[in-house]
Amino acid sequence: MSEVQQLKESGEHSEVQVHEVVEGEHVPDGKSNSASDLPSGITPIMPSSASMILVLGLIAMFSGILVVLVYDYTAPIIKEKERLALEAAVFQVIPDVDVGAARQIGFSLTSSDGLVEVDEKTTLPANLYAVYDSTDALLGFAMEGAAQGYQDIVRTLFGYKVDCECIVGMTVLKSVDTPGLGDKGTVEKNKGFMANFRQLDVSLNESKDAVMHSIETVKQGTKTEDWQVDAMSGATITSRAIAKGIDNTVGKMLPLVVKNLAAIRLAAKK
Repeated sequence: MSEVQQLKESGEHSEVQVHEVVEGEHVPDGKSNSASDLPSGITPIMPSSASMILVLGLIAMFSGILVVLVYDYTAPIIKEKERLALEAAVFQVIPDVDVGAARQIGFSLTSSDGLVEVDEKTTLPANLYAVYDSTDALLGFAMEGAAQGYQDIVRTLFGYKVDCECIVGMTVLKSVDTPGLGDKGTVEKNKGFMANFRQLDVSLNESKDAVMHSIETVKQGTKTEDWQVDAMSGATITSRAIAKGIDNTVGKMLPLVVKNLAAIRLAAKK
């Protein structure tokens, strides 16, 4: 006879004693001590909504703090890598530069503030990079272009020489357009398209206050003018974005460059 049966027959057990037996080690096989097995009148204790909200709030707070700490730690590292990449790209877009001997100076050039040399004490961002040889002679300029592409903004860096009034080189800083068609790697491997930017005419008018011809993107193989760009097959939107970004920059910057050319030449001799 089991312990429970003995207690029932004796009539000496109480509700608590039965509960203790049921809750003890003598549980029939195949059954569990779940909340549904508890005797009537006994309710399992559940966490309150306030405590759950508090826990979730603490988790969210610490997650936010962690994100901020990671960002604060990595932001300067990323910025420095971008600066070094841009510095290297500046030399790439000016042909025949002896990287070991050449140097560059960044300027902020605007119609409102004029020409300001950018250094560690300057808060203005550079939008013009002048490249000089070992004798401090001016070799050319590098400027950024940006325009909406198929997926996102397409950013480029292009070289400009005053003597020919032309674009002499270009590299893609950022393009996430269709892989295999308009992404950075594909564009820069397209020799035919990149050739557009070796002697692209951006001459100013006689008064030197505007570019004579806007850069025009045409269907591949139909280029007839020096200010035209042959589009890439299958990536017309990316081609137009690159050309438009450069056109926007030269239209705004070249008149200012010519106006401040004497000061820019002297900057390397300070």
